[in-house]
Amino acid sequence: MQKNYFFSLSFSLLLALALPSYAVLEIPNTQPKVGAEVWKPILDKTWEGIKKRNIQPYGTGLIHRPKSETPGDAVSEGVGYGMILALYANDQKTFNQIWDASEKYMFNNNAKIYDWRVNQSGTLIGHGPATDADEDIALMLIFADKLVQKGLWESYTSPKYNVTYAQRAQDILNAIWSIMIQDGRFVKPGDWGGSGLLNAGYFSPASYRIFKDFDNNKDSHHWDNVIEQCYQTLKANNTLYEKGMIPDWSDAYGNFLSNGPGYNAYLKGKSFFKDAIRILWRISLDAIWFDEPKAKEFLTNSLNFINSKGGASASNYYQLEGSLLGELLPKEDIWKEFNDETNEETWRYRREHSHLTIGMWSTAATAVGTDEDKIDFTNEMAKFYEYDEDANFFGLIRDTVNLEDTLHNEMYFDQFLAWFGVSLMSGTFCNVIENLDNPKEDTKGIEINPYVSIPKKLTSNVSNKINLRYGAESIEFTAPSHWTKTLWQVYDLKGKEIHRSLSGNKLSFNSNNHKGVFIVKASSEKGVAIRKLQIH
Repeated sequence: MQKNYFFSLSFSLLLALALPSYAVLEIPNTQPKVGAEVWKPILDKTWEGIKKRNIQPYGTGLIHRPKSETPGDAVSEGVGYGMILALYANDQKTFNQIWDASEKYMFNNNAKIYDWRVNQSGTLIGHGPATDADEDIALMLIFADKLVQKGLWESYTSPKYNVTYAQRAQDILNAIWSIMIQDGRFVKPGDWGGSGLLNAGYFSPASYRIFKDFDNNKDSHHWDNVIEQCYQTLKANNTLYEKGMIPDWSDAYGNFLSNGPGYNAYLKGKSFFKDAIRILWRISLDAIWFDEPKAKEFLTNSLNFINSKGGASASNYYQLEGSLLGELLPKEDIWKEFNDETNEETWRYRREHSHLTIGMWSTAATAVGTDEDKIDFTNEMAKFYEYDEDANFFGLIRDTVNLEDTLHNEMYFDQFLAWFGVSLMSGTFCNVIENLDNPKEDTKGIEINPYVSIPKKLTSNVSNKINLRYGAESIEFTAPSHWTKTLWQVYDLKGKEIHRSLSGNKLSFNSNNHKGVFIVKASSEKGVAIRKLQIH
């Protein structure tokens, strides 16, 4: 009886009753989730931060890049990303603002594409489309149209060209098919390239499935062929496929390019870097939304690889060529030009364990991982959000170890990719059409708070049962000899767990990247012991 009543509710009332305490879009779904109740308010806060930093200081209404090669510019990628966040943050006002600005400054009404780049004031400086941007914009317009149909958003017409969400989405699909798809199969990076030069990080098979159902030109737009070719390309280089990774740039047959145009000039597009790492998120959508076996197989390979490197704590960029396959990017590979080239305190390192890389690798764990995998990634991501400070960005406020703070970070690309990962963890990033057309009872998933606090009266619990010995690069902890199966946990003073392992009565803890006061907790069937330590 109660279940029948649930399904008879209007969609507006259904969402109002579901979980009304968050600003993020609440659509009940059965996606995998971990720590959803903790992450949703953080998604609210970090979206407000992006508006404050990347939109409001500029006069265009676009998403701007404060630390790009042309500081303050805006790209069509940011339009797509901004519309994704605005939609899942349930912020129609900002969604419309970003879309209207893209129509005003970037839309080429003749070709029906978005030119890819403008300067700080909105003057066009980059002609032609970036395929991933137009894909993301089209998908969000289709989802927005569904929200309007269900009465959750107000109907809207963009003023410059007098078009609705649905009308512009169809325009974009027509343009993608005529300009950005080669031979009815190959996803080009724009109005150039093709089977001989492509960016697999642009592949979005989940989007193509939704395009197929929405498209008015189904007879001539064969999206299934595009989906099939995407997976053929991912599998073409078997050595990389077994690792669940792809190069930033390649051809459609798995071959490296002799001089690829990759973001990382040092490796010429032959690494799993900023372009390529997005494939994890895009393929995860196909696994989660459509239960696609090919997506799950690829992501299982990805997760097995990163787990072989240490799991969530190994989230990073990796080399792909020859004997360097699976190795981190060179430690000395530094980006100087995007902040202050003369001030090494602002330089960024291409080798990067951060909220960005954790966010992207976490999508594989969310899609195909065990509960332990999901918990591992949510705990690791928690280290890169300052919960106690109620921050409005991912990253650290002050960080001299990993250099993942506001001084060093992009405060653009890193924020979006972290948001994508966390929104998938929380179940917020869902298939709007499926879950509104076929309502579901929401599943909570794994209920965990990665920001669990350490007892305030910790000093009264300090025990002499744990001995420790400092070494040059590690600290050895020893519990009583009869503690044969001990859970070791190391926390910082904010309550974040920075290490966990199950072993005997000894633990060797790598202390290289840590400084300050920490808490060691040893738990066994024989008892619990806690000890404070100082790492210099």
